[in-house]
Amino acid sequence: MSNALSVWQRLKRQVRVLPQTCANSFRFSLVPQLPRWFRVPASVRIGRRAVPLAAPDEPGISADFLTCVLWNTYGLGRRLGAVHTVLDIGANVGFFSLAARGRYPRAVIHVYEPNPRVLPFLRANTAGLDISLHPEAVSDRADWVTMVDTGPSNAAQTRAALEAGKGIRQISLTTAVERMGGRVDLLKMDCEGAEWEILRLDEGWEAIRNIRMEYHLFHGETVDQMVAALRAKGYRILSIGELNEVGGTIWAARD
Repeated sequence: MSNALSVWQRLKRQVRVLPQTCANSFRFSLVPQLPRWFRVPASVRIGRRAVPLAAPDEPGISADFLTCVLWNTYGLGRRLGAVHTVLDIGANVGFFSLAARGRYPRAVIHVYEPNPRVLPFLRANTAGLDISLHPEAVSDRADWVTMVDTGPSNAAQTRAALEAGKGIRQISLTTAVERMGGRVDLLKMDCEGAEWEILRLDEGWEAIRNIRMEYHLFHGETVDQMVAALRAKGYRILSIGELNEVGGTIWAARD
């Protein structure tokens, strides 16, 4: 019974995302593929340019491309208003930022990714697209971190460095906002649990108009806690996506 239910749930999701999949296949000049056999394409078209794609051969990469580009899970172009600045925290190999550049060709886009293992792919994918890449972690304060990277790169997490001044630089969300001129129209986050640390920061949120994020429940947190945290920062909740045992997605906006 559970297997039949799982198949039915997957079918419902595929039907639900079909319009987005078709529209984005056309937008990025992609040949439609069924999700079960989907593979990351060799290139995508961003504007008038064919952009070769680089990605590690590992589980989850195809799902990331579907999520960020074809299914548009972060809702680019939907209930966002004018988007002139995009901040991508947890860029991995850059699929979201490629989709954002395709949607907003004149936007200022800054991406943050602390994992050294995926930086070569991120640099290759964003080269020549006027996307500012920062090989840093983002949290509630400036510090130094290391990576816990023992599986798929999209599941890597940061941990405090054992010795100050050694490891990977971490900056505060406030600094990331300041680097963009003090205003962020769209903040995308997928930082494997670090979002809870970022939300401890009190200042800076008034400069961020829209949030589209993946949240994680690694340590007993709940979706209600995430909703409460965002509302406490002055956001209204627009949408809460499918929830699984480790998290889900949420859209929020500031009036």
